[in-house]
Amino acid sequence: MSDNDIVISGISGRFPLSDNTDELAKNLYDKVDMITGDDTRWPSDLYDLNPRMGKIMDFNKFDSTFFGLMEQMMNEVDPQARMLLEVVYEAIADAGINPQDLRGSRTGVYVGVSIYANTQGYPEDIQPDIRTNLQGTTLQFMSNTKTFYASRISFVFDFKGPSMIVDTACSASLSATTLAVNDMKLGNVDSAIVCGTHMVFEPFVLQFQQESGLCSQRGVAAVLDQDADGFVKGEAVCCTFLQRRRQARRVYATVLAAKMNIDGNKTIGMFFPSAEAQEELMIETYKEANVDPLDLTYFEAHCTGTKAGDPQELKAIYNAYCKGPGREAPLPLGALKSNIGHTEAGSGTAAIIKVCIAYENECIPANLNLTKIKDECAVYCPPLSPINDTLPYTPGLVGVNNFGLGGVNAHVLMKPNYKLVTNDGLRIAQTIPRIVNICGRTQQSAKP
Repeated sequence: MSDNDIVISGISGRFPLSDNTDELAKNLYDKVDMITGDDTRWPSDLYDLNPRMGKIMDFNKFDSTFFGLMEQMMNEVDPQARMLLEVVYEAIADAGINPQDLRGSRTGVYVGVSIYANTQGYPEDIQPDIRTNLQGTTLQFMSNTKTFYASRISFVFDFKGPSMIVDTACSASLSATTLAVNDMKLGNVDSAIVCGTHMVFEPFVLQFQQESGLCSQRGVAAVLDQDADGFVKGEAVCCTFLQRRRQARRVYATVLAAKMNIDGNKTIGMFFPSAEAQEELMIETYKEANVDPLDLTYFEAHCTGTKAGDPQELKAIYNAYCKGPGREAPLPLGALKSNIGHTEAGSGTAAIIKVCIAYENECIPANLNLTKIKDECAVYCPPLSPINDTLPYTPGLVGVNNFGLGGVNAHVLMKPNYKLVTNDGLRIAQTIPRIVNICGRTQQSAKP
């Protein structure tokens, strides 16, 4: 343990049926399927689409004044870009830091963002009215340019570090995490905001993915299951706050190493995932961290439910962490997408938040919708062991994996913040006196 360790000190987010990480944790431990079918986003029978999707429910409210922004402009902004400001504020506060104290600091901003923007802010055809509506068109364009997803965060919070969006498809936010960790290791930044965001406002996106065979026709996120027929779309806008240990007031986990690579040229085509490239990346990551792969006691997989992706990833995990001698206990395998759907660019950050939740509760939430492991995956199980019921966490390391449609893979190794206990078994935090604030409009109402 070193004062220079990079730690996750704050988390926050919006998820399907979950307005914050506490609600997400409750839904995970209660085994709630957060994928729902309704017409809150568009008519349920539109284009014969399966309406089941993991949706963020409340995204229209935003307090522009709180963030010092023009209401006229923010009304035109993609809702997920607005929510990014909220979750950044909440993640910093979750770390026990006043966001005002970070103004002017060398804080970097790294946002993994999906390729699908909200186009509601754009006119259907700006050419006929370009002269008369130039001001409005400019406002709409400037409000929704993708680069501002990160730049706006740096502007509002007055961060002086690097500020960038990262788009490597489904691995975007874990790639963003890798860039942030490396910048911290190089001393380019003192702290880092890492976000992942993905929302779906246009039904053609869902139509394209369902007709191309990527999405489940049943609308069931049956990750690793024999009946899995693709992924189910999910939404997330989430954030992690990274600091050095000496600066952190709270520590969820320590990031030991983060790396990424790409499959390169493949005879089978660009879009088919490569078990070999993922395996190579995993091995490089634990070697960089100088840890024994047998110390891994939990793996949070990218597994989405696709026919090609899941077997390739399990093959890589098996070869990197289980194939060699010495692994006696099965390696628990988590898959958040079975609970909330595939949040694409947001999935890496969402997975890290799930790991932090598991660390805090010393218990790993169960995967859903797994009845029988598909044959192509069963050859690796055991030693890989999908988590079908809430599982007490065994102290050790965790691997988080992501890969994108174009072949970009990202892998992060983490270890928990082991909680100190007293001689009588109580956690140290439980023995510290708490200040309780009681408010009331009168003296009588404020009495305990």
